[in-house]
Amino acid sequence: MSVLAKATRILDRVCEAPGPVTLTDVARELQEPRSSIHRLLTDLVSLGLLTRMDDVTYAPGPRLAQWGEVAARALDLAQVSRPLLEHLRDRTGESVRLYVLDGDSRVCAATVEGTFELRHITQVGRRLPLRVGAAGKLLLAYGSSELQRRELGLAVTDPVSVGALPAGELERQLGEIRQSGWSVSIAEREEGLAAAAVPVRDRTGRVVAALSMSGPSSRLSSKRLQSMRPVMEAESGKLSRMLGWQEASPGTIGDLGRASGDERRSADHEASPSGRPRSRAGRPGVTARTL
Repeated sequence: MSVLAKATRILDRVCEAPGPVTLTDVARELQEPRSSIHRLLTDLVSLGLLTRMDDVTYAPGPRLAQWGEVAARALDLAQVSRPLLEHLRDRTGESVRLYVLDGDSRVCAATVEGTFELRHITQVGRRLPLRVGAAGKLLLAYGSSELQRRELGLAVTDPVSVGALPAGELERQLGEIRQSGWSVSIAEREEGLAAAAVPVRDRTGRVVAALSMSGPSSRLSSKRLQSMRPVMEAESGKLSRMLGWQEASPGTIGDLGRASGDERRSADHEASPSGRPRSRAGRPGVTARTL
């Protein structure tokens, strides 16, 4: 491992810790001699990348904060995503959106209109429900259990639209979306409208946005949407990697759409949002786990 790689791992370890870390913590994590780690820590402190809190503990330094501000500006989601949205639009001819979760709604963060005369139009900043539409269901599927329970309850009392899914079917689809990373909607939010969505992840693997493509259902059948899945996943993968996400090494589940290891482990032991036992396929009531 190069010196630069070691320094990067040290910075990752310090920045991801809930509090200051010690020389012993870092040496144990990297499985390196304390003497070599101490030299690297000293260099990182002198460069302002780390701060020495006392004789034995270290915390992120001021230069990291400065770099973080610059990176945050450069990685403005709407700005960074636009070339990818345009590329997807050019490949498919359909309208492309980026939605983010905001409370109990999804908000359109970026949009590129399709090239067809008959196309779907949505304004940036528009708020839409989570329990209908491909992007809404995808963000809901990766949302908290509390949010899912609330939305499933509202699916019973406030269906939102004529095409809204019954609560049981919505719950089933949420489990499928978490497993596959693929969400489809045909005439759910609006008659004659079809859409598909895939997840965008940040460096931690958390789903931070839904990349969605939409148009008239007369043109976007389920079969045609499925044929566009590879190019949609390719663009969402590019955007995720720009946000720091990295695929798992070969032999592990590194699929962009799959839940993280922590999500899968917790799901094995949690009840479904309706309170019924959850299986390993994610489907309620079966003992064998779609912004």
